[in-house]
Amino acid sequence: MKKTRPGKSPPSPESSNVRELARRLAGLDAEALDAQLLVTFREARDDGTVPPDAGFFLVSHILLAMADEALAEDPKVRELEHELEVMERDYGLPEEGGWAPGEAPEEWEALCRQHEIACDEARAAFFQAYGEAEMAELFLHDRAAFLRRFESGRRFFHGLPMLPEFVN
Repeated sequence: MKKTRPGKSPPSPESSNVRELARRLAGLDAEALDAQLLVTFREARDDGTVPPDAGFFLVSHILLAMADEALAEDPKVRELEHELEVMERDYGLPEEGGWAPGEAPEEWEALCRQHEIACDEARAAFFQAYGEAEMAELFLHDRAAFLRRFESGRRFFHGLPMLPEFVN
């Protein structure tokens, strides 16, 4: 039998399982890790291991991260990003700076809004593609409800409220 320090009990089977899972996850590339996390988070949500909003947070958080990585592949988002770059160049926006509040051209502001809408639509389509139709619906059509559930679930794990500048 393995010797343990006085006062320490041998590792439980559960802690051994967790260590083995951590070892396997450490060997995955980023895409495979995201996929494994999504499966694990859905399982925790669907079998009730965590409260409903906590499960919503876990699944939506990993899907948002995956969707944001895929935004550059969305044709509409790419097209609008190109239009923004052209407009910024045409208006002489310095590469390192930005317009002061209230000084950006109205056309640029309108194009930015279109870009944000396209990004949100791409994220919702990503949710839909991964079988999360309700999440996609909330994200697009009831952002306040989406954010309430996200924040409620986030607080389950992290406690304090999210700072306003981090709420999207």
